[in-house]
Amino acid sequence: MFGFIMKTNTILTITTALGNVAVLAGLVFLIIELRQTSSIARSEIRQDRSNAMIEEFSQIYSEDSVLSVHMALMEGDFEAITGLEKERLFWFERVRYQRFEDVYYQFINGLIDESPFRESMAFAANRKALWGWLGIPKPNAGMNAEVDRFHTSEYFSPEPWAIRFSNWLESKDA
Repeated sequence: MFGFIMKTNTILTITTALGNVAVLAGLVFLIIELRQTSSIARSEIRQDRSNAMIEEFSQIYSEDSVLSVHMALMEGDFEAITGLEKERLFWFERVRYQRFEDVYYQFINGLIDESPFRESMAFAANRKALWGWLGIPKPNAGMNAEVDRFHTSEYFSPEPWAIRFSNWLESKDA
């Protein structure tokens, strides 16, 4: 009789151990699934970001009114920008600021990698003076601080048009 109790006790111990191993295996499987889901989500976000950029640049190059303002900026012909073109540029750049704000949000929440974030912050840093001239509302203090930090970092190299634009603004203030 004592041997039967010992065998029952052994069976309970083995069953408990197997149950614990099964729970552990389930947790490992769950962790693997979460990582895969996270990778898929990041991939979808990158694709959405690429689609947004394609749409943005398609607008620039498909509408003459937007393209002419963009070309004036790139060529440094800032005096040629009319009041209507400045207003058009204001709305275009305001949407662009909001897109960068979204990139900032995604980065601080771990939804995108550092590489596309840095690319976007460099793009935004080049537009800092332009956004000031246009009066773009910049409500996100965190993103603004990141753009400022990037703008003054040793890794930032302003684009030629941004340098010409900043110089033009300074000459107007003088």
